[in-house]
Amino acid sequence: MSAPDRTIAPGFPSARFLAAWVGANLAGGFVVGFLENNGLQFMATLILTGAIVGSLQWWVLRLGLGSSFRWWPVASALGWIVSTLLKTLMQGFYTPVVDGLWQTFGLWEVFWLNLITGPLMIWGMAIAQGLILRRRGLSFGHWVVISLVGGALQGAASAALCAGYCPILPPLWAGGIVAGFGWAVYGLVTGLWLVGRSIAQEAV
Repeated sequence: MSAPDRTIAPGFPSARFLAAWVGANLAGGFVVGFLENNGLQFMATLILTGAIVGSLQWWVLRLGLGSSFRWWPVASALGWIVSTLLKTLMQGFYTPVVDGLWQTFGLWEVFWLNLITGPLMIWGMAIAQGLILRRRGLSFGHWVVISLVGGALQGAASAALCAGYCPILPPLWAGGIVAGFGWAVYGLVTGLWLVGRSIAQEAV
């Protein structure tokens, strides 16, 4: 059996890829958060997030792999829309869970809300992207799981940052800064997995 294709092209340093990947997610999150905080809440949250973040992720992926990921932005956009639409229908299921965690462990309600809803909002995008990554020989299941973990941490990180700093952040930029930080955390989690898979494949 031949070795699977590398995620990162030879000659493209892993550290550079990771920095670019985290930066792309940060930038995408910032744009989404800025739009959401300045009049486009429904469009930014429900429609545009997958397209914006996915397009910037694709830009990083294509630096090393070109057309292999040409469907990444479309898959990300459609997957995000599907999962966020279904998430709105599940509010009656996750709200009691959030309330229970809040009452049991304390902290604050928005933290638990973001921690629980982060994976619910990203699973569709994760599945769509995983189908593309599977064609490169990467594990579909592992990508979905790591993306869900990243989604949970993205939600928790943005909630924690906002709790501490939103009152002192410039109102115009607060949404972008908070969302950008959360997506950077997601980018770090998923980026480390991509780099790890690439190093493992290089050793095959």
